[in-house]
Amino acid sequence: MALKNQLMPEMRSHLYFAGLLLLGAAVYVSPIGSLGKIAFQNETYSHIPLIPLVSLVLLAIQGKSIFTGSVGKPASGFAVCAGGLCLYAIAIVLGDHLDPQTLRNQDAPNDYLTLCMAAAVAWIIGSFIAVYGTQAFKKARFELLFLVFTIPIPMILQDGIVTLLQHASAEASDIVFKLSGVSYHRSGLVFEFSNVAVQVAEQCSGIRSSLSLFILSIVTGYLFLRTLSRRLILAFAVLPITVVKNALRIMTITLLANQVDERFLTNHWIHRSGGIPFFAVALMLLIPLVWMLRKNEARKATGAGLASNSTN
Repeated sequence: MALKNQLMPEMRSHLYFAGLLLLGAAVYVSPIGSLGKIAFQNETYSHIPLIPLVSLVLLAIQGKSIFTGSVGKPASGFAVCAGGLCLYAIAIVLGDHLDPQTLRNQDAPNDYLTLCMAAAVAWIIGSFIAVYGTQAFKKARFELLFLVFTIPIPMILQDGIVTLLQHASAEASDIVFKLSGVSYHRSGLVFEFSNVAVQVAEQCSGIRSSLSLFILSIVTGYLFLRTLSRRLILAFAVLPITVVKNALRIMTITLLANQVDERFLTNHWIHRSGGIPFFAVALMLLIPLVWMLRKNEARKATGAGLASNSTN
């Protein structure tokens, strides 16, 4: 009977939270539907459907420890939900100015959808706080804030990231080509060889793999590292790793096109779908870094423990 009395309030809280999620799904059904459509049409955002699943798995790993002693904070939680609704209202009012359909393909996200999904994430977090309280939120803040990755990147930020990766990849490709000993002439983003000329275009930026690798580094850092500094090192390492991966891919395709067949630059599988094996290369660079950071972290913790014992 005591166990039953203990489980009933917890089950009731879960039902309240589920109800608020269903209400939020009804309110934000239009942007959620648009996001789902884009996620299946645009490979850059194909990771988005996986984000809520990852959050659920991470929540399940913590189990009941999140909800032990939780006390709902309706005022605080619904204030966050209200903030999300205000953001959604702003997106609707400014929709015509935020929607770039005349400038971009219809399968590309826009800043209207960015605001809408930010509002939807705010609703989820606010609902959680309203039902379970701030203490539970502190325990589950990573899992909940991880939902931020369901929000499409604002256009101005995405364009900046693509440009950065594009030019950085060109510089890295220049170094790799020089190391290979092949003769070429470079003019900005264009590399001219004896048989072909290639341009490091926006598609060469690797924005899709960069996002996937960055998200993977965040999850990996959370699971295997304990200090914020090392987690940040792992996350920032994604940029140079992506640039190196891009340079290797550009060099491989270009040299094959120049020395074997020009079709390697057009309709060959390594040009269309070669991102997967080169993503594996990026993982091969990331995994040793995780191992070194984890080992360094353990060594520091052991040293601190020995120093504490000697002091005592």
